[in-house]
Formats: sequence, structure tokens, C-alpha cells
Amino acid sequence: MPRLPARLALALLGILVCLAACVPAAVRRPSTAATTPPAPTPAPLALAPTPASVAAGWLVLDTPYFSLAYPPNWTTLTLSGPRYFIKPPTRQSQVIVVAQPQSDVSPYCLAASSGARRTTFARLPMTYLLSGQGNDLRTWIFANAQRTLYSLQAEDAHADAATQAADTALLDTFHPDNAVPWRC
Repeated sequence: MPRLPARLALALLGILVCLAACVPAAVRRPSTAATTPPAPTPAPLALAPTPASVAAGWLVLDTPYFSLAYPPNWTTLTLSGPRYFIKPPTRQSQVIVVAQPQSDVSPYCLAASSGARRTTFARLPMTYLLSGQGNDLRTWIFANAQRTLYSLQAEDAHADAATQAADTALLDTFHPDNAVPWRC
């Protein structure tokens, strides 16, 4: 039997490999391995818009529910609820913002007979009242059309005018994720 030259043998082997790899789709057998589509990646919660005016050097607390600006020497603490505490270096008072998604919005609609009054604060319609033990909290309440109730509190009702002014300036930068107010 005559021997084929090595080059011819390699060429035939290459053609056979090519043909094996190029089997028509109708002849291919489906894979028996189970395939599952990848799980969708959950979208991260978007942050609320940045406050309209931020003083030079101030920091911005961005949350999924709201944002607000605060002086660089103040500290923030976030607790569940979600509750956000912003404290000055002197610790003589603190500012608290509570966001309650899908909440009872009746505190936003309090009648004047309850001691609450309607006002505009942070460019939003709000309900204002003194609350807490000994009426030590100045509280502004806002509810948006999505039924998220926000409570902006300053623990300074009995503090001096400078402390109240600093706390008010901070809270006045409040900007909710949805600024369309709830209709009482």
C-alpha cells in the first residue's frame, strides 16, 4: 500500500476537523445541560435631587428619600426607619429628619385647632408645630403625593437665636425625592 505524503495526510486531517466542527445546525444535538437566564440585577435606589442652594463648603447628605446640605464640621448618623441625625460640633442641639414611605399622612393635614399651622419652609408647603416633651422640638411636616411623610425636627425650641438660625438654615436646604405635595 502506497504511503501518502505527510503534507497530504495533514491536509486531509485538517479538512476532517473542519467538517466535524461545521456540522449543520439541523444535525446538532441540543445541549442537555439546563440553562437558566442570569438573575436580573436589582436597580439601586436613586438618590434624591440635590438641594437647590448649597452654601460654599457645605456637604450634602444624599438619601433615596431626600437630600439636604450641612456644614462640614457637623456629623451625621443614620438609623433605621429611616432616621437621619445631623449634629453640630457643640452638641447643644441636633437636627433630625425622618422619612416614612407609604405612611399615614394625617400629621401633614393637622388642623389649626391642634396647635399646628400651615407654612412654607424649604420652598414647600409644610405643617409647623412645637412637639416633644416640654415642646422642645420645632417640627416641620411635609407629605408628598407618593404618601411619604417627612418630619424635619430641630431640638432647639428653648435654645438661643443663633442655634435656632443655624438649625433652620440647615433644614431649609431639605429637598425630597418627590416635591409634589399631598392634597389634604
